[in-house]
Amino acid sequence: MSSDRRLVRALLGCYPPAWRQRYGEEYAQLLCDLRVHRRPRLMVDSLLGAARVHGGLLMSTRSPFALPIWAAALFTAAGIGFAKLAEDFSGVATTAHTAVIVASAVVLLALAAMAAPAAAVLVRGRAAGAWKYVAVPLVAAAAWYGVVRAATAMAAGHAVHSGPNVAAFALIAVTGLGVLAATAWAATRVLQRVPVAAAGRLRSSAVTAMAIGMAGATVAVLVWGLRVRTTDPAVFHSSQGLLATSFTFSWIAVVIALCAASVLSAVAARHHLTAA
Repeated sequence: MSSDRRLVRALLGCYPPAWRQRYGEEYAQLLCDLRVHRRPRLMVDSLLGAARVHGGLLMSTRSPFALPIWAAALFTAAGIGFAKLAEDFSGVATTAHTAVIVASAVVLLALAAMAAPAAAVLVRGRAAGAWKYVAVPLVAAAAWYGVVRAATAMAAGHAVHSGPNVAAFALIAVTGLGVLAATAWAATRVLQRVPVAAAGRLRSSAVTAMAIGMAGATVAVLVWGLRVRTTDPAVFHSSQGLLATSFTFSWIAVVIALCAASVLSAVAARHHLTAA
């Protein structure tokens, strides 16, 4: 298989299966005819198109809460990274750090408001088939706790950058992301199956508040990092990041993840406002 064919196949693989089945053959031929391997901008456009298609599926009428839920999962992962990064800087940029906490509380309250109608239906026993999905986060969290204990024991007594310690950190991080993904999936399934006749205005207000909170947290984390850079440049350029890596790299990675979550929640808010 030639390099351009492999590239076309890779780009096409970024699209959902249903879309590929319907449009894949024609789209692949179009990419080949346009010599996509010689046009980087077309590659980027193709990837953006795949993102838009996936986003459209997430925001379909069957799962209107899917996108904000997955945005919340990404926001949680980034928030955990920031908390770990900032744990040794309690006296630096306290205002920005407090702003992150306040913005995160707004996101949490918005999620609670969004999930409250479905939770009320579950408690009343009107959606018994959805209870099995409620157990998914609990089982995943229990399994993750066991992984953490095993990984901690594996890394005990080893240097920061040693093989066992790096492997333990990777294991904890990957399984932790798996727990967040499982929780987001289960929450989406519950909200799909629970018959909630909630007012569109309440729904759109909760998603909008979540988007505002995520955007505020992103700005606060950005300001916090810049404040650390101004206060102590040596620390900013040191290896006090996650797992004793570059502080700057860890901070930028957290900001990028928060930006992505904010964009997803903003798209969801726009959709819900339009629907309302």
